[in-house]
Amino acid sequence: MRIFDEKGITLYELLAAITILAIVLPVIYGVFQSGLSLYNKIQIEGQIRDDADYAVSMMMNSFNSIPFDYVTIEGDSKISLYDTEKTVFEKNTKENSFFYTYDKEKIKPENAKVSSIAFVDHQLKNETITSVSINNQILEGSGDFTGSKVRLSCSKTDPENKNRCLHGLIHITFIIDQARLNRPLTLESQFGF
Repeated sequence: MRIFDEKGITLYELLAAITILAIVLPVIYGVFQSGLSLYNKIQIEGQIRDDADYAVSMMMNSFNSIPFDYVTIEGDSKISLYDTEKTVFEKNTKENSFFYTYDKEKIKPENAKVSSIAFVDHQLKNETITSVSINNQILEGSGDFTGSKVRLSCSKTDPENKNRCLHGLIHITFIIDQARLNRPLTLESQFGF
């Protein structure tokens, strides 16, 4: 008795399907894998850029919120802001009323209030990394700023001491590394004061 039931597939059809899948699946897998790795890279770089933007905005906030008279630079990793004046209020009386006047007094440089912005080394999860520090307070972030530099370009210096910058431009070069990146990301920024 012969069975003429043609339901199912032949061996040739099965081999053809397996051959086509063997060609198409690696291509689909490769596209999927490269898309996934590109997504991870973009996500990490975005996070690192956010860390750098946060660091620059905190530096700019320091320059705008901390009173200072001049700026100095130490090496390529630290900027110091010096406040060498203090405001003195004096109560005055005239007839039946009183009022206040104020005056600014110079402070000796050794007694001046000093604020700093620096790249400093510290421990994080049993690893030494470099981070941004403002007034000895380390900014949070996931990147390692090792190799980052800060430069100062003065447009006006103190006539008494050329190392004191009164007006200028801060140039920052961030070299930020992260464990999940293949190589460090380099970003540059600058702002004036």
